[in-house]
Formats: sequence, structure tokens, C-alpha cells
Amino acid sequence: MKTRTWAILLGAVFLLLAALTALQFLSAAPAASAAVYADGALVRTVDLSVDATYRIESAEGWNELTVRGGQLAVTAASCPDGDCIRCGEKNANPPIVCLPNRVSIRFSEDGPVDGVVK
Repeated sequence: MKTRTWAILLGAVFLLLAALTALQFLSAAPAASAAVYADGALVRTVDLSVDATYRIESAEGWNELTVRGGQLAVTAASCPDGDCIRCGEKNANPPIVCLPNRVSIRFSEDGPVDGVVK
């Protein structure tokens, strides 16, 4: 096949994957709560309907979380790069992660139960 045909084929695959990824993140429903993990262990569950500020301590440092208007943001952190702060306010996936401090925040919906396993 010609180079132009391969370029068009790869471009179409790339656009399809980009559209599927955007659809997944843009269609995410707002979460009702967030689970905060430090060093792989659940340390706090945060209700996003209550405005508050939390300080999360881990073995590597600390993160300050602020809930305001149903959205959660990392407003301060001891990590050197500050990527978690630049994530901004969120209330849906993808999760907020601070790799240097080993803190992750995962959003979840408190909806009806689909099923129970015994």
C-alpha cells in the first residue's frame, strides 16, 4: 500500500480513539462522593455536597483538599511539581493523583445498588 493510504488509515484510527476517549470523560456523571487513598489505603471518604477543607497526610508528604460547590480540588501540597494542584476542581473521573505524595482521589456515584454478592 502507498504511504498516503497508511497515513489516512492511521489518522482515522487515531480520530476514532480520540472520540471514544472524549466521550468517556465528557459523559461522566457528577459524583456524590470521593474516596481518598494515601499509600494505597483508604484514609477518608469525602461527601461532595458539604463544603469543607481536609488535610491528607501520607508517608511522603501532605495534600490539602477543598470541597466547594460540589467540586473537589487539591489546593495545596508538599510535592515539588504541583501537578495535582493544576488538575483544578473536579467532580467526576478521571481521578486526581499526586504521585510524589502517593495520594489518589477517586470519584464515585452513590446510586442504586446493581446487585449484592454473598
